[in-house]
Amino acid sequence: MLADQRLPLRTRLALVLSVLSLLAAPTDVLAQNYLLPNAPGKAEVVGACESCHGVMTIVHAGKRSPRQWDNIMREMARQGMAITDDQGKSIVSFLNTYFGQAMDFVRPPEPRAPGPGMDLALEAAETAEKACQANGRQVTTLVVDSAGTTIVLLTGNGISPITQAVAATKVATVLKFKKPSGVVMRYLNGDPALVAEIKSDPEIGEVLPGGLPITVNGDEIIGAIAVSGALGHADTDEVCARAGLERIASRLRQWPVGPKQPRSTGEGGMDSKLDEFRSAHN
Repeated sequence: MLADQRLPLRTRLALVLSVLSLLAAPTDVLAQNYLLPNAPGKAEVVGACESCHGVMTIVHAGKRSPRQWDNIMREMARQGMAITDDQGKSIVSFLNTYFGQAMDFVRPPEPRAPGPGMDLALEAAETAEKACQANGRQVTTLVVDSAGTTIVLLTGNGISPITQAVAATKVATVLKFKKPSGVVMRYLNGDPALVAEIKSDPEIGEVLPGGLPITVNGDEIIGAIAVSGALGHADTDEVCARAGLERIASRLRQWPVGPKQPRSTGEGGMDSKLDEFRSAHN
C-alpha cells in the first residue's frame, strides 16, 4: 500500500495542501488522543501522527474516501512518516472506519465577490464597444467584480490581443486605488514614490486612462469596467467605458446591500488606498 507510486501533478498538489494543513497545527493539540475512538488501530494512528501534527487535525479535517486516505498516507510517507506496512494497513482501516466516507471529500467553492452580475456586465461591455465602434474604433472591454474576477471580456474584430492585458491593468488600478485609472494617472506627476509603487505591482506596472469603478449605494465598489485600444484622444477609452457604465447605472441603484465594500472617492477624499499612500509619502 505504501509503495512509491507516481501520482498526477494535480493530485500531488492537492495532497501537499492537505499535508500542510495538518502540519500547521499548533503544539497544544498534540495531546488530544481522547478525541479518537478507542478501537483497533488507534495506537498506530497516535504513534504516527502525534509527533507531527496531532490527532485533532484528523478529527476536524472532514471525512475522506478510501482513495483519499490512501493517497494521504503515501504523501505522509514521502514527508518522512516511518511505519511498517502492517501499521499502515491498521491506520488506514481505522481512518476509513471512523473518518471515512464512500465519496471523495470536496471542499465547497468559495463564494463569488460582489459584482454587477453577468447580464448587466454584458450590457455595459456591449454598450462600450458600440460607443467606440460608432467612431470607427475597435476596442477591448473588460468588466470584473470587486475581487477582480472577470465577468465579461469582449474584444473587437481585428484588435490586438495586448489590449486584453492593458484592460486588466486598468481594472487592477481602479480596484487598488478606488478611483478611475485616469485620476490615478494624473497623480503620478511629481510623485516618484507612487510611480515606484505602481511599477512594482505586477498587476499594474503602468497606469492608463479608461478604467472606471462600478459603484452602488452611492459609494460601494462592486467591480470595475475598462476599455482599451481606442486610438485618438487620451480619454477616448474612458469615454466609451463611461457610456457602458451609464447604460446600467439606473439598475445598479437597486443592487441589494451586501457586505460593505471599499468606497469610491472619485476625484478626492481620504477614503482610498491612493489617498492613504499619498498621505504616507507627503
